Amino acid sequence: MPQSQSHLDSVRSMYDERSDRYDENQVHVKQAQDYCRWAGLKSGESLLDLACGTGLVALEAKRQVPGVGHIVGIDISEGMLSVARRKAAAAGLDDVRFLNHDISDLSAIRDEIVPATGEGFDVITCAAALILLPDPLRAVGEWQALLRPRGGRLITDVQTRDANVVMNIFSDIAPRVRESVPWHSELWQSQGELEKLALDAGLVVQMVFETDVYAKTRYYGDDAGQIFDDAVGKAMFGNFGRAEIREQARGLFVQRFKDMAGPEGAIEEETRYWVMVATKAG
Repeated sequence: MPQSQSHLDSVRSMYDERSDRYDENQVHVKQAQDYCRWAGLKSGESLLDLACGTGLVALEAKRQVPGVGHIVGIDISEGMLSVARRKAAAAGLDDVRFLNHDISDLSAIRDEIVPATGEGFDVITCAAALILLPDPLRAVGEWQALLRPRGGRLITDVQTRDANVVMNIFSDIAPRVRESVPWHSELWQSQGELEKLALDAGLVVQMVFETDVYAKTRYYGDDAGQIFDDAVGKAMFGNFGRAEIREQARGLFVQRFKDMAGPEGAIEEETRYWVMVATKAG
């Protein structure tokens, strides 16, 4: 079934808040460039970019590939889409379409987005958003139906298990403060889950791999309290800052953080992704 309205609202709020600064993070920029390389788009081919955000993948593809064809970007955050449309207009790329919709249920707009040939998209990408879907198999099953029968390819990813320390700690403490999080990192503990997802959706896996390091961050245990305070000031973790649970959540966060820091008093975080490239069977 489609994502619940409360879940969609949480995701929308997270990304609306980040939209104006999203492109300042070079991890996002570099990942989009890599997506275009992994996609191997050719002149005349079409692209559906799901969870397109500020258009980093869609617009990079349009710039990189002379003669690339029909490109559509879809995202739930109007804030992100506003940035994408503004960038497209500034670059004279007005033929790239950006639509506001839930990427887990595209049935209502299928006829509106498919290329004129009716065969489906040559490439579908979904960067850094699979982790937000509570039912990824249903979503990917729907996406593969939008791929061109022969040669259509899907590229998507999840963060590696230890790539986001702060997010993981909030996931750990959420049940203890009767809170929920809008991401589903528990589903993605190895590259094997990505491969299984593709196979269960009826795709043929071309490769699953771990990326190089996009960024390194060193955290110190003594800073755990400030890290919590900064985090709950943002939409992504804001629920943990509610008055009735804030102090309990802060104590649990700090303790978990210091446990992870260990006797060295520090945590080394490496931002990496597991990436899957798959094609439509037959």
